[in-house]
Amino acid sequence: MKVNMKIFALNLSKILIFIMIALVSINTGCKNKQKEAEKKAAAERAAKIAQAKTDLQALLADNNKSPEELEKDLARIKAMGLDDPEVRNLVKQVEEKISKKKAEIAEAKRKAEEEERRRKEEEERQKPAKLSLNDYFSRIIASNNANEANNYITEALKLFASPETPVLIAIGVFGGEKDYDKPTTIKKYLEYLKDQKKNLNNIENIAYDNNGKIKELELMRKK
Repeated sequence: MKVNMKIFALNLSKILIFIMIALVSINTGCKNKQKEAEKKAAAERAAKIAQAKTDLQALLADNNKSPEELEKDLARIKAMGLDDPEVRNLVKQVEEKISKKKAEIAEAKRKAEEEERRRKEEEERQKPAKLSLNDYFSRIIASNNANEANNYITEALKLFASPETPVLIAIGVFGGEKDYDKPTTIKKYLEYLKDQKKNLNNIENIAYDNNGKIKELELMRKK
């Protein structure tokens, strides 16, 4: 009986030793796998940081991309969440570059708009003053020669739908009703002003067509 107990104790000791060896092996294996995983993760992170630095430096050197394109590329790099001092510094530099570029574009746009405004103002200043119909009447009458008068007649006719635009001349109001002289056309009336060197009528009413041209002119005899 004592011999059997000794054999049992010896076998139990061997089993315990085997279990201990196995546990140590497993633990060592786990630690080795963990170290390998950590080493792999560190290598991957280092590679990402190196690539991020390269990409950020490329953005700083690129002067062709718009601010929007730079922002898009920068957002992709920032989304990686790399906590590295040099990466943070490069990100800040790119952000400053984007802000500066936006400011330059805004200033260039402002200057262009200001230049366009000045150009239009100068064009308006250089344009000859627009004459009213009454102005043309007066200039035709005051013309020094027939050629000058004819030039004003040609310009004045541009205000009308046609040289044959009717001109009604009211000679007075009788019994609440207007009494009209014989109808004429604007071409004939302007020729009349050129020949007579005087205007006996005031403008009473002007009717326009859809193109903004005068389609009918009503005059009233001066009192």
